[in-house]
Amino acid sequence: MAPESNALAARNGCLIEKIVRTLYPDAQFDYKGIVDLKINGQPVEIKSCQVSVSDHSHGSGTRSGRFAFSAEQHKSLIQNKGEYILMVHKSGEPFLFFRIPAAALKISEFSGVKSVCWKSVISRAV
Repeated sequence: MAPESNALAARNGCLIEKIVRTLYPDAQFDYKGIVDLKINGQPVEIKSCQVSVSDHSHGSGTRSGRFAFSAEQHKSLIQNKGEYILMVHKSGEPFLFFRIPAAALKISEFSGVKSVCWKSVISRAV
């Protein structure tokens, strides 16, 4: 990922976290653990992505954004009955919000990090 992309992702992540803090003011954020926060004692990981991003390898010049899942986090969430907060946004403005048990996401087995189109994640989750 280019430095500009990393900077944008970090800035968007901070914006999304601020939104989650507003939605869940009693949440306990933990920056030392494997997941972002606990809501009522339950582990929760925040994932966000843009609705679409520039990608000149596609005919339209754009593609749908992707959530990046960590195998270690995903396994931990499933084992601990944890959840994901999935937020799709347009330049930091919420577009779609889901809170879903990690076990409900039908992500094929993987190691390391797996990026999945937000549309695929949502369709697998409902």
